[in-house]
Amino acid sequence: MKVPFQRTINAVLMASALLAGWWAFRWAGLVLGITVIAFWSILQFNRASRQLRNVADRPKGMVDSVVTLQSKLGHGMTMAEVLDISKSLGQRVNERGNDWLWRDSYGNQIVVSFRRGSVERWSATRTEGQPSAAPVSRPVSVQETARVADRAPIAAAA
Repeated sequence: MKVPFQRTINAVLMASALLAGWWAFRWAGLVLGITVIAFWSILQFNRASRQLRNVADRPKGMVDSVVTLQSKLGHGMTMAEVLDISKSLGQRVNERGNDWLWRDSYGNQIVVSFRRGSVERWSATRTEGQPSAAPVSRPVSVQETARVADRAPIAAAA
């Protein structure tokens, strides 16, 4: 789960690494602190790019099972954690919001809403029927998102 003041904590840790380096070894310690910060940043970038490379093989917004994704979701999860679970990039529902949509081959959908980088709520809709033969990697239109309300919800987390 994400710490609420993670950016502040990271800034404090970076400043203390620089101050501790300066206090212990003067200029050489300051350079060591900068090197450690740069190395940590490279590790974080590598982790993010590896995660995006892993989800790039799947169609956008497609998951094996919406029900499984819904059962693994939790409040406060980051987008990176949701990508680990879904193994796919979601489709943005609207341009200005932070709502992302995933579908499965049976036509079930789940819309996950993020606030400040973490999951705030989600709602899943389930359709009865056979797997759809149409590709699901196309963008979602406003009319399609309006039709989501016509379907029976599985369960919605508030």
